[in-house]
Amino acid sequence: MSSKDGEKRQSSSSAARKTDQPQSPNRIQESKRRQAPGSAGGFQPSSTAVFRPVDADAAAKRARRGAHARKQGVDAPQSTAVMPVDTTRRASGRNRQQPGAFQGSSDSSAGRTDFAQPRKSRAGKAIAITAGAMVLLLAVVYVAGAVAFMGRFYPNTTMGKLDLSLKSADEAVAILSDAERDYTLRVQGQGLDFSITSKQAGLGVDVRKIVEDALADSDPWKWPLRIAGDHDETSRMVAASDTESLSAVVHDAVDAYNEIVEPSADAYVGFDEEQGAYTVHDEVYGKQVSADAVIEAATKAIASMQESVKLAEDVLIKPAVLSDDDALATAAEKANVMIGCDVVLKSATDGTQITELDGSVISQWITFDEALQPVLDSAALDTWANELASSFNTVGTMRSYTRPDGKHVEVGGGDYGWMVDSAALISAVQEAVSNGTVGDLSIPCSSTGNGFTAPGQDWGAYCDIDLTEQHAYYYDASGALLWDAPVVTGKPNGEDDTPTGVYYLKNLQQDVSLKGPVDPETNKPEWDSPVDYWMPFVGNMVGLHDAPWQPAKVFGDPEAYKTYGSHGCINLSVDKAAALFGTIKIGDAVIVHW
Repeated sequence: MSSKDGEKRQSSSSAARKTDQPQSPNRIQESKRRQAPGSAGGFQPSSTAVFRPVDADAAAKRARRGAHARKQGVDAPQSTAVMPVDTTRRASGRNRQQPGAFQGSSDSSAGRTDFAQPRKSRAGKAIAITAGAMVLLLAVVYVAGAVAFMGRFYPNTTMGKLDLSLKSADEAVAILSDAERDYTLRVQGQGLDFSITSKQAGLGVDVRKIVEDALADSDPWKWPLRIAGDHDETSRMVAASDTESLSAVVHDAVDAYNEIVEPSADAYVGFDEEQGAYTVHDEVYGKQVSADAVIEAATKAIASMQESVKLAEDVLIKPAVLSDDDALATAAEKANVMIGCDVVLKSATDGTQITELDGSVISQWITFDEALQPVLDSAALDTWANELASSFNTVGTMRSYTRPDGKHVEVGGGDYGWMVDSAALISAVQEAVSNGTVGDLSIPCSSTGNGFTAPGQDWGAYCDIDLTEQHAYYYDASGALLWDAPVVTGKPNGEDDTPTGVYYLKNLQQDVSLKGPVDPETNKPEWDSPVDYWMPFVGNMVGLHDAPWQPAKVFGDPEAYKTYGSHGCINLSVDKAAALFGTIKIGDAVIVHW
């Protein structure tokens, strides 16, 4: 058997095996169409390959292009056979006629499908090139958009009332600068209606920084995601105002308004005259406005350059203390305990009633501290105590009285009388009021007399020394004369004059030596006079005493003191001195007058 016959059988056997494999419906239909009667070639279905002589040069070219020709182990023959083609692949190829091929055979399409591969490759390359071009175009557009929005605002960008859509940085700066220059804030609400200009507010805006900060929010590399949205950059608009200038404008408007409207008032505890007690009084809601609250609202509006600000009720000055505060009720209860005090103030010596202290007086002193605790107004209490002391104190005051024998006397000075201890009195009153004391209260005094006997006469028994008459009288508290005697008083030379005034007897002593000042030349007292009865009333320097060295004729002579006058003491005869010594008492008033 020849090699050609062997190759033909091998080719037929291989083609037969391939045609036995399952075929897709499309390929089966294509195969039937090609094998239908009348088709060119008239080959039987079992024919799967065609042998035809081929030009050697053409075959070599096809081999170099990667055709299905096989090169044998030795030199290739002059003819080349076309390899069998799987009939299942013929349906996907185009019916392209090759030179020298048999027409009408269903197997002839096998050779044509092998040459459709280069056309597919070119179509794929075209699609890839188109896709690449589109990607490049999109990239260019993306980068260009990012670059553009690095210095420009997105569409639908606003800043307050300003539209910055697609504006460049410089354009935005110009818009903000114009807005700053023409800016006016209108303040309305709660009875106020006034405007604040940019100049009045001392407005200062760093427009360049505002624009730069706003553009920093744009994130230009995300522009495809952000370009379609709304962009509000109002928060970046920060304007600074001059606090002092703005405050002056607001205060002028607010203060003028507050002068004509009712102010608010806190609830408080007050004394009700009709009820005679402390009660809680309701708070009052007024119409006055807090200038500080208005300044705060205006400052916030100016910061974002708003055109107007509507004042709400929170700018009104509201009561800080309300009537339902339990502390008020407690304070009223404590205050009512305090005005329950009712004390009669009396002299500490003889119990003489001086004045009465009750709720009508105490209510004028009660105030309430920050903790709403009732306390006595120290200033008011001091004033009351000083007034009482002034009416009660007599030490050194001018006295005017009528002596029982009818002589009218006016005299001032001296150390006798009443002197209220104001500090002790205030303390005693505070304690009595806090406890709601009812009863008597002795007036504490730093100095007391021996009683009140008549208006302007704050003494009981007293010794009256009349310098004009050169006579002395001792009256009891009822005005009865118990003793009298002629006297010799101090020599009227400016150094030995007997001092006038209302004094009190300091002591009663016997057998005393009265000595004068020490003479520097002799280093001895200028005088040294022993007496039997010594009754001092000006310290221990001036007093009544017996003067046995005086001639009897001087007693009863109203002019004798000018010649026989003493060093200031009241000279008495020994018997008269002894009589007075047994009658007068320490503390009795001694009144020396002309």
